[in-house]
Amino acid sequence: MERQDAITALLFTTADAERIVGVPRATARRWLEGYSYPYRGETRRTEARLGPHAKRIDRTLHMSFLDLVEVRMARRLRRQGVSWRRVDEAKALFRKEWASDHPFALRRLRTDGREVFAEIGQRLNDSRLIQIGNDQSVFDAIVEPSLFDVLDFRDDGLPFRLWPVGKDGQVVVDPSRAFGQPLLDRWGVPITILAAAYAANDNSAARVAAAFELPVEAVEAALRFAAEARLAA
Repeated sequence: MERQDAITALLFTTADAERIVGVPRATARRWLEGYSYPYRGETRRTEARLGPHAKRIDRTLHMSFLDLVEVRMARRLRRQGVSWRRVDEAKALFRKEWASDHPFALRRLRTDGREVFAEIGQRLNDSRLIQIGNDQSVFDAIVEPSLFDVLDFRDDGLPFRLWPVGKDGQVVVDPSRAFGQPLLDRWGVPITILAAAYAANDNSAARVAAAFELPVEAVEAALRFAAEARLAA
């Protein structure tokens, strides 16, 4: 699979979002396809906020790698106290400035984000945009280094790999490998296979390491990720 196809292919489900980036399935579903709710005797609807690639296949909601990255970004921004109104406004702002369907997944968000906010705030008379442009908390949240340090970017600024527990953790999510399932980067072994082998071998990391000809430390890193993913689920 070519890398350009890989980052836009619908390889991930909301269950994957829960395991990989810690966003509950129901939350990811609401963000990716919107939801309806009753209000004073009528039905209102909130439209999808993220995931232009997301769609249902055989009744299961699927998303692309770029959608997954933006779900992770939105979770981090919300956890840092940025309101959905600010997230929506900032996303619309960057989408317009950079003509991108996934502005929160662009590397330039980290390098150019503050400058674009400031420029827009200064040059437009729209008070809403000026307010975003002068909002220091939004600045700080959007250009926060940890949003980007776990991603590898291509020359065009789009991400193509995610290191869910950091680049020292050995576990990578690469949509061009193993259909995007988390694996040990250097050896290419999916985490699910190692976790199943661990359970089948009396919970012995040493036995699993010997069977797959892997360092014990690598197997232990894989198992830590598997355990954390189960807790997130």
